[in-house]
Order: sequence, then C-alpha cells, then structure tokens
Amino acid sequence: MSQQLISRIAQVLFWLALGGVVVGYLIDTQGPEPLILGIAALVVALSAFLALRSFRMGVRYGAEGIEVRGLVRSRRIPRDQITRITDFPAVRWQSATGKARWTPIFAFYGVGQLASIERYNQFCILRLKTWDEDRHSKPRPNPNNPRRARKPRRDK
Repeated sequence: MSQQLISRIAQVLFWLALGGVVVGYLIDTQGPEPLILGIAALVVALSAFLALRSFRMGVRYGAEGIEVRGLVRSRRIPRDQITRITDFPAVRWQSATGKARWTPIFAFYGVGQLASIERYNQFCILRLKTWDEDRHSKPRPNPNNPRRARKPRRDK
C-alpha cells in the first residue's frame, strides 16, 4: 500500500521546488562560484533523492512480515517480531535480542491534509491493523507435521 497518487505527486513537487528555491537563492546571493555550484549540486541531488523516496513511501505486508518504506530508509520486520500496529501509525516490534522497537509509518501520517487523503490513510491503517489481528488469531500450522489435525471422536 502506498499513498494516494495526488499525495505522492504533491510531495515530489514540494521537494523539487524546495531544492530549486534553495539553489536559486544560493546562486542569486553568492554568485556562480565553484563552491556555491558544488553546494547547489548537492542540494539538487538531495532534493531529487527525497522526491523519489517520498514517491515510494508506503508499506508492504505478507506472510513473511512487513516492509515500511520511509522518507530516508526502509525497514523489513519479520512477522514473528511484530507486536502490534498502532494508530499513530507505527509498527511496534521486538528485535531478535528482545529490545522493544518502534517504526513509524510516515506514508499514512498527516496533519491538515485533504479529507479524501485522510480517509484513505485511515483505510490503509485499518487494513494493516486487520492484517495484524488476523495474524494473531490464526494458528500457524506445524511445518514438521504435514497431517491435518483430527477431529475429536464423539462417544455415543
């Protein structure tokens, strides 16, 4: 699941425009000196990186676990380490060493957003929470015992 297309496009435009404004300001105030042009190139690269990452923000989930793609980094969390999905939205989980961890899902977080985007984000959070609840309620089959469980016999 990822953000609505309109939200993704708006974020891409925001990062590219911000990079353009910063580069324009640097060159306008400092002139086209080699150091300024180097800094401008770094700003352009950073804004392009953030634009691409913001377009790809989202969550993938399945039988193996969950992958949260954020603005700066992505994290894969194995299914058995996830403790719950919160309303923030975030994934609460435990590391292999038992340390409690928290990974925010910024793709579905927002303040002051359009009503349609807020509804879509709430829907995505609900889907994640439903996946988490289903995951907890279903017993996992034993891979060492391929036979089906037998029904108990009724004595008549």
